[in-house]
Amino acid sequence: MLLPVVRASALMEIQRIRRLKYPGEVLVYEGQQVLPDDVIAETLVPARIIMVDIADRLGVDPLAVRACLVREPGEYLHEGDILAQITDTLSRLVRAPLNGRFTGLHQGKAVFEIEHRSIQVKAGMTGVVQTIFPGHGAVISASGFLLQGLWGNEAIGMGELQNLEVSWSRPLTPDMLSGRGEGMVIAAGSCMDAETLRWFGTRSSGGLIIGWMPPDLLTVANAMPVPIILMQGFGVGQPDSSLLNWLRPHAGKSVCLNASAVDAHTGMRPEALIPASGEARPDALGVQQALAVGQKVRVFAGGHWGITGAVLALPEGDLLFESGLAQPAAVVQLDLGEEITVPQQNLVILADISTD
Repeated sequence: MLLPVVRASALMEIQRIRRLKYPGEVLVYEGQQVLPDDVIAETLVPARIIMVDIADRLGVDPLAVRACLVREPGEYLHEGDILAQITDTLSRLVRAPLNGRFTGLHQGKAVFEIEHRSIQVKAGMTGVVQTIFPGHGAVISASGFLLQGLWGNEAIGMGELQNLEVSWSRPLTPDMLSGRGEGMVIAAGSCMDAETLRWFGTRSSGGLIIGWMPPDLLTVANAMPVPIILMQGFGVGQPDSSLLNWLRPHAGKSVCLNASAVDAHTGMRPEALIPASGEARPDALGVQQALAVGQKVRVFAGGHWGITGAVLALPEGDLLFESGLAQPAAVVQLDLGEEITVPQQNLVILADISTD
């Protein structure tokens, strides 16, 4: 079975495609150094569209409207500008109702884009612009240590990494954060209350890497301007010691957070990048990989949600589980010592969970 791959990697080469969904303007050039919050490309899209019924106002057949136009599709009109008219015994005309762009006709009606909003694509990491996609975006390249998570609030930031090891035994609180400098990225085992999230959000522009968080904090987290990356899940659980072990050697280093949404098609996940120089190996793994004995995995099932382990065996055929469904199974030796059998679909593969 092919399963999603989540990276907690050694030094590696990292490439990320940043592109607009709609054509726009690319604001960077090949070879340019960029920071996480730098805008790579932007475009304007209509936020409001209105229709003006020219055929009805002029009293003509919808097929005859084009001959009555005095402005061409694509033109920007100001409120009151004449759009179409008939000059005969009784002149009739249609004016633009508001400032906006006349984009075309539809069944005798003029289509107007009245308001626009800006859509931007940011670098999301420290790196170099490697390739430009004219009108759409670019490829950003970097080398460093990569840590991918389960959920993100779609904010971007960077700062100095600080591991609050005490929070691996008890939830994060404001007193643990007091005295931490502006722009710090805090790594903690769990955060269980909205007060702590808000306290941090008003005092830092860095970000949070958290193991666990209750689902009722989702609204608060989504509204925060600082990036939040959730590593294990929504709820209450045992913080992952392997995550702490991965983070520990990087304390004090600069870390870039791109708390993006998960995209199963592209493999994009919320991620933390710790830039580093040296002999970086290419990222040879794809978005998905076949499960195999010996692989490191994270479990997302029942009371073992968010816990890591190693695959001991892949039983042949489907096994019947308590849910009543027969599914491909895996035997996993948890890092906590317990051996469990779970459906393969309740696992994700952890790539290179080390700091080689």
